[in-house]
Amino acid sequence: MTSLAWRCPACERQKIDIARKTDSGIILCQLERHHDHLGDWASKILRETAFQGIPNTLSAQRKRACSAVLPLAERFAETLVCMDCNAADAAMKKDLGGRVHRDFSFSPSEIGAFIVARPNEPHERSLDRGIKVWAKADADFQNRLQFVEMIGSRLRQGLHDREQQSDPYKIAGDQDARMFLSLAKQQAGARGQLPPLWEAFRARSCAGDGHKSTKKNGAATHIRVPTNQEFQDHNRAMQKPGPWSKASFDWRCACCARSKCEIMRLSGKGKWTGQIHEIFDFQEETDERSLAFRSVHRTEIPIFRSCSKATVCQDCRLLLTDAAKLRADGRSGEHCLSPEILRSLVGEAKPHMRHNVSDEHLRDAIDLSREWSSGAEDFWAHRSHAVEASLQLAHFTDGRNMPVAQARQHAIRALTQSGSLPSLNAEETFDWLIQERGRLGA
Repeated sequence: MTSLAWRCPACERQKIDIARKTDSGIILCQLERHHDHLGDWASKILRETAFQGIPNTLSAQRKRACSAVLPLAERFAETLVCMDCNAADAAMKKDLGGRVHRDFSFSPSEIGAFIVARPNEPHERSLDRGIKVWAKADADFQNRLQFVEMIGSRLRQGLHDREQQSDPYKIAGDQDARMFLSLAKQQAGARGQLPPLWEAFRARSCAGDGHKSTKKNGAATHIRVPTNQEFQDHNRAMQKPGPWSKASFDWRCACCARSKCEIMRLSGKGKWTGQIHEIFDFQEETDERSLAFRSVHRTEIPIFRSCSKATVCQDCRLLLTDAAKLRADGRSGEHCLSPEILRSLVGEAKPHMRHNVSDEHLRDAIDLSREWSSGAEDFWAHRSHAVEASLQLAHFTDGRNMPVAQARQHAIRALTQSGSLPSLNAEETFDWLIQERGRLGA
């Protein structure tokens, strides 16, 4: 996504000067998005202050106000930098110790002021220069902290709410234009699309083949167990809408079987972290009629009929993220591993620790999950196929005010021409897709 002449704005190295090999033979040459963690802190403060005691009717207005304020709090915009400059930011903050606010970030120009950059090597850092740069930047940082607290109070009072009506220009012509654009994008039909080449290239470019190869094996760290008070504090902080608050007190991870307390662990910043995520599992199709229609597009097994959600801990979800980095084909990490394979991969999970799974085992698990992964992607393609048929019918019934029978014929003709319906039994397939749309609730 960047030219060969691209230079890191912090260290001013070109791509050819960034690349290097790790001791294990992995080539590292990555560009990373460096952002101001002050924005994360500001977002947290605004959530905790601006939304207290407001009715649901004002929630959308308050969100818009917060979104408008957040860029004003940040010291610098998100910037593409080389991996070594991004790492130098965290390393210098660690060198400076407790004097630095945990949400402080050095800007790209500030990183460039305290590093010593050499071609094809990690950066060296000058602590003396880092102290001077930080001391100057900290004054601005502290002023912005005060600004966020002040603006949070004003937002809570509703002083920056702005009314905005949703979809104020909803007219038939606009609907026609959006439908035409949608059909133009989907000329091959919902079932005929390949993963976008651009996304595939981007995913390969960002693949984390070396994401574990640079980590040193140090001495085993002491595992700290949260006290009852620390668990209660974390539990209270997680009561915002989401999987954690919906999970019962005796919840256990669907993959590693750890409890809410057992999935808590200390982050690199020394803060307790522990989250619950939703993933999908799928049930196989058994209806003979549906199998006959579906097998036109998919000859392999399994063919999935429906999906259900399972809740897993953040460490099990992180394995899916790691698997997506290794697979690097531009597709979501959501379906890299089946829940069954994920369970076997985790094995006997240890409380308060991240799962320790090697890249080799992850690659084996990805291979074992390929049929399941393909079936999962086919399920979502089938769901999109059913939605496409329903939208076409609605376009002619609602957008053109046609009787249902006439709209049905127009929709079938349009979908057949685009390749979304077979020409031989187009009407029967269309009626089945409309039934599937209702069954899936898509």
